[in-house]
Amino acid sequence: MKDFFEDLGKRLSETAEAVTAKAGDAIEIQKLKAQIRELARGNAEDLMELGQSIYDRFENGEELDEASKGLCEAIASRKESIEEYENKIEGLKGACECTRCGKMVAKDMAFCPYCGSPVVEEEDIFEADDLAQEAREEAEEAEEIVAEAAEAVAEAAEEAVDAVEESVKEETEE
Repeated sequence: MKDFFEDLGKRLSETAEAVTAKAGDAIEIQKLKAQIRELARGNAEDLMELGQSIYDRFENGEELDEASKGLCEAIASRKESIEEYENKIEGLKGACECTRCGKMVAKDMAFCPYCGSPVVEEEDIFEADDLAQEAREEAEEAEEIVAEAAEAVAEAAEEAVDAVEESVKEETEE
């Protein structure tokens, strides 16, 4: 029985050593994975910075290779879409677009914080549009009146010229 317990003790000792070695390996693996993640994070940051510098060159109008230019154009398109969506969100919240600089301004502001121009509320814009339409219609009517008057003056001038010509003809014949 003594041999049994000695053999059991030996096996338990070997198993404990194996478990300890495996645990040490697992810890080492986790340390290495953490280092890999940190290096990958560093690469991602550097790649973002590199991409930003290429995009900045694109925005400044510098020449880029076709692949970079295509990616930059896609980014610019998405930026425009993002801005449109943000403007829609602001509009739903009650903000309006500045008529001068185009940025979104809170509805309770009297002046645009970006360019300083007075904020015109949508109702005022619609009223201004109505007034502009009325002014256009009145201008068209005035244009027609002026055209008719000019035509009448031209006809009268033509008749006067004809009358003068005839009178000159008659005088020369006499």
